[in-house]
Amino acid sequence: MINFVNRILIILIVAWVGLASSGMALDASLPIRIMMEDGSPYYIPIAPMIVSHTPIQWDNPTPTHHTVTHSGCVDDEGPCLFDSGAVSPGSSFSVPGLPAGRYTYHCRIHPIMRGHLIVTDNPSTPSQL
Repeated sequence: MINFVNRILIILIVAWVGLASSGMALDASLPIRIMMEDGSPYYIPIAPMIVSHTPIQWDNPTPTHHTVTHSGCVDDEGPCLFDSGAVSPGSSFSVPGLPAGRYTYHCRIHPIMRGHLIVTDNPSTPSQL
């Protein structure tokens, strides 16, 4: 039973990554879920295209703590738009949505973990930001 559940999870992740990397924006009516991983690419999908103001949730199924920290929180590139603090194993972190733009983020605990959000106003057109 566990192998079956794992297979379904893998199929869903692969389909999600394929959709996110296809250039199509993900539907604003559904919350976007990003999974934290202990190995590369660390955040799955690594650079989803999301419709503005869509809720975003990062899930941590790993056995270690991670963070989701907007680069603006540590760099001089702009305001700090989100910073999860430590996300415990089995927990999650959410933001209610973001305006159109490009947002880089990382894990403060494991700086090699990096992700990117591409947020667009138009769900049918790839972002030109």
